[in-house]
Amino acid sequence: MHIGIVTLFVNDQDRAKNFYTKALGWDVRDDAPMGPEQRWLSVAPPGAQTAIVLAKGFAGWSEEKVGGSSGLALSVNDVFQTAEQLKKNGVAFTTEPSVEFFGGWAAFEDSEGNEIGIHSPPPSGDVPTA
Repeated sequence: MHIGIVTLFVNDQDRAKNFYTKALGWDVRDDAPMGPEQRWLSVAPPGAQTAIVLAKGFAGWSEEKVGGSSGLALSVNDVFQTAEQLKKNGVAFTTEPSVEFFGGWAAFEDSEGNEIGIHSPPPSGDVPTA
């Protein structure tokens, strides 16, 4: 069993699609109409099992639910290297990379103002104690 999809609310699906595919380098999994005014748009990192549906107009969407903490955290090998690369792609970080008791941590904002965390395992020997 695994998580197949997660929903993230957006105000502009095309802008969000551009951010996730260009700035993050993700793939479009689905992009299809859902009736006259809705669209099923999902993206995912290459090879990932889980996709993110960039939702507007369904699943409880409202403008007030777009932006702020998304509750999503992406696992990466090295938060510092990943942040450096994403910054080169124009990604704005809300929390600069650091080493915490649980590992590497940083957070960035997507094109819609949703904050997404990135996490990596703690470097050996460099884990701070509480």
